[in-house]
Amino acid sequence: MADAAASNGSNRDVRRSLFDVLARHSGRILLAFYIIWAVLAGLMAYSRFVTAENPPLAWPEIVIISIVSAALTAGVALPITIGLVEGTSLVLAEFRKRFYREEGRREGRAEGREEGRATGRMEGIEETQQAWESWLERRDAAERAGQPFTEPPPNGNGVSSNGQT
Repeated sequence: MADAAASNGSNRDVRRSLFDVLARHSGRILLAFYIIWAVLAGLMAYSRFVTAENPPLAWPEIVIISIVSAALTAGVALPITIGLVEGTSLVLAEFRKRFYREEGRREGRAEGREEGRATGRMEGIEETQQAWESWLERRDAAERAGQPFTEPPPNGNGVSSNGQT
C-alpha cells in the first residue's frame, strides 16, 4: 500500500528525481537561478568587454557577446542554483529539528522534575517522618541505657546512610 502512495506522487517527502525537487521549490529556484545567471552572465560579458582589442565595440558585437555569455552561464547557474536552494532547505530543516528537539527535552525535564517533586513530597514525607522518629527513639534508648549510639541519622528519603530503614 505504501508503494502505491509513493508511486502516484502523493507523498511529498519521496524524492524520485530532480523534477520532484524543482516542482517543490520552483519559486525559490527560479528566483535564485535568475539572480545567479544574471551575475555570471554580467561578469562574463564585462570581462569580454574589458579585454576587447578595440575598445569602441559596435552594437552587433555587444549583442553577440551578451548572448554568448548568457548561453554559456545558463549551464553553470542551474546546478549551482539547485544545490544552493536544496542545500539551504536541508540545513534549515536540520536546525529547526534540533531546536524543537532540545526545546522538547527541556520541557520534558521540567515536567519530570515538577512531577517528581510533587510525588516525592506526598509519598516521602510519611516515610521520612517515621524513619526519623524511630531513629530518635533508638538514640534516646541508647542514651538512657548509657550505651554509645553510632547509628547515622537517616538521609532525605528515610533510609539511614548504612542502608537501614
